[in-house]
Amino acid sequence: MENFKPTAYTLQCVATERQFEDTGWVLEDKECGEPSLVRAIYEKKKLQLKGEDYGFYTFCDWLPVKRLLKGSAAPVTYRSEGLAKHLGLKNLYITLNGYSPRYGAKMSTCSFKETEAYSVCGRMDASNDRILVVASAGNTARAFAKVCSENNIPLLLSVPADNLSALWFEKPINPCVKLIACERGGDYFDAIHLSDLALKSPRFYAE
Repeated sequence: MENFKPTAYTLQCVATERQFEDTGWVLEDKECGEPSLVRAIYEKKKLQLKGEDYGFYTFCDWLPVKRLLKGSAAPVTYRSEGLAKHLGLKNLYITLNGYSPRYGAKMSTCSFKETEAYSVCGRMDASNDRILVVASAGNTARAFAKVCSENNIPLLLSVPADNLSALWFEKPINPCVKLIACERGGDYFDAIHLSDLALKSPRFYAE
C-alpha cells in the first residue's frame, strides 16, 4: 500500500458522453448545457482485487482515489442459510456493508455509508487545506466523522438537532471534525440549507 499510485481515470458526462480530465474536485461538466451526472472511466478495464489488507480499497482500480486512507473495511459476501431456507433457495448470497464479527464484516459505524466516505475522502489531494462540508440526517455524518477523524481531514458536519443521537463513536473524535446543527424541529433539508450558508465561504467545499 505504501507504493500506491493514484488511480488512472477520466471523467465522462452522462448526457453528452464527453470525456475530460478530473482537475481536482470536479462534480459536473461545465461544458454541458443540461443537468447531468459525471462518471469515471477507468484506464484498467479489468478489476483486480488487491486483497484484504487494503480494506475497502481492495477495489481501488475502479475507485477515483488519489490516496488510501487508514481504517477502512470491505463489504463481505456470504452464503445465506436462514433466509435462503425461508425463501426456498439453495444458492442465495448476501453482501453485507456493516458490522458483524460472525461474518467478518468490520465497518465500525455499522453503516454502508463508510464506502462513500472512504471513496470521497480518498479522492482528495493530501495537500488540501480547505474544509469538507457534509449535510446529513445521521448515518452519513457518522461515517464521514470516523473517516475524517482517523485521517486528520478537516470536516464540517451539518445535522438536525433531533438526529444528534445518531452520532455515536467508538472513541473521541479528532478536533479537525466540527459540528453545526439546525434547531429542534428541523430536518435534513434544514441541515442542507445550513451547510449551504457555510459554503458561501471559500474555505469550505461541498461533498
